[in-house]
Amino acid sequence: MIQQGIRSKELKAMFRGGRHFEYQKGDTILRARETPRGVYLIESGLIKMYSLSKQGDEHVLDFFGEGDLFPIIWPFRRSVRSMYYEALTATELWMIPRDNFRQFISSHPVVMSEMLERLVDRYHLYVGRIDNLLYSDALERSAYRLLSLANRFGARTDEGIVIDALITHEDLAHSISTTRETFGRSMSRMQKRGLIGYDDKRHIVIRDLGALAGVIGRDESAAMWPELMQYA
Repeated sequence: MIQQGIRSKELKAMFRGGRHFEYQKGDTILRARETPRGVYLIESGLIKMYSLSKQGDEHVLDFFGEGDLFPIIWPFRRSVRSMYYEALTATELWMIPRDNFRQFISSHPVVMSEMLERLVDRYHLYVGRIDNLLYSDALERSAYRLLSLANRFGARTDEGIVIDALITHEDLAHSISTTRETFGRSMSRMQKRGLIGYDDKRHIVIRDLGALAGVIGRDESAAMWPELMQYA
């Protein structure tokens, strides 16, 4: 992956001394306004975080994969948000109590520094998402989402950068506040232009990273995803 999850071996070891959970695709892990039992580390799998509008429409805020922690705010502020966490694939998690987590990072400055780095990354991501949703052009919003996913789940191959996360067009559309049909048309346009494609496992492959970044602007892309754009 271009951007890894938690790197600290000590923190991972602590989580693996906690409780282990397994979920199947479609299982709800946390419901809106539900107080978490603890802090979770994703051992494997893929999770989406979303909210529901008053009309019942789904708004996907983010995707989490191997090495990610969630919820990220509750351990520090006990803030319980109206968010659902749902497994998109078979998923394995480890969970430790909130107080254990806080005590551990407080006594390990290196881990605390990594957590601060992750929180800054998350803040940077959300600020970028707000800007992204201001784009009137669905193609730009779609390109932005693909670049964001490539930064987190991308793996370099001979075909290009493979987004190693099977996320449906519907969930991707919900993550940029558009319809599945509109998102599908944007994907078709990018595919015809040679910017993206699919591998034999139906993973999205970014075939021309520089051109895809050019849809929203090379400078903006470099500012948002410097690790990713070094391969453009």
